[in-house]
Amino acid sequence: MTEHYYTSQPSVTSDERVISVAVRGVETTLVTDRGVFSKGSLDDATRRLIEQVDLSHGETALDLGTGYGVVAAVLGRVFPNIAWTLIDINERAVSLAVRNTAYLGPRVKAMVSDGVPTSLDDSFDHVLLNPPIRAGKQVVYRLYDDAWRALRRHGSLWVVLQKKHGAPSTEARLAETFEDVQTVYKKSGYFIFRANKG
Repeated sequence: MTEHYYTSQPSVTSDERVISVAVRGVETTLVTDRGVFSKGSLDDATRRLIEQVDLSHGETALDLGTGYGVVAAVLGRVFPNIAWTLIDINERAVSLAVRNTAYLGPRVKAMVSDGVPTSLDDSFDHVLLNPPIRAGKQVVYRLYDDAWRALRRHGSLWVVLQKKHGAPSTEARLAETFEDVQTVYKKSGYFIFRANKG
């Protein structure tokens, strides 16, 4: 099987680079590397998620599948009261995420994990997820269940994906677990769902 970003220890040789990102009124530079998701630029799905989420209610957010940390690096400036937890299976990605969000200081912590570990005592007002489609539906659906478990009561899971990658089936799957599922964005084949825990 070809190695991809959903790998705990990428074997591809490291070759770090710096990219510039401008989204939601924030301009920043981030360090990326080979073996992590969308190393050359901010991908369209994540850009749309960053532009649409509303974290004004709540104090904590989990970026599940953080990659090199772009979501928290940007939204940490947009929503300065949010404390962030960053999780990814990819050790190289998590290391980059820590560096790219260092300005958040004690407002951020990061861990390497394939999903939300059951040992994690924290619970969250928001979980943000651009699902690892290449990892397969079984993994993606498990991450939805992990998100539900990690959310506080009345918390929200924000999920972005394309119609061709299974947006309709994701909406149906979320409705099996969450009390309320809203389509908050639909454009150019992209969907963003907000699934609220009752």
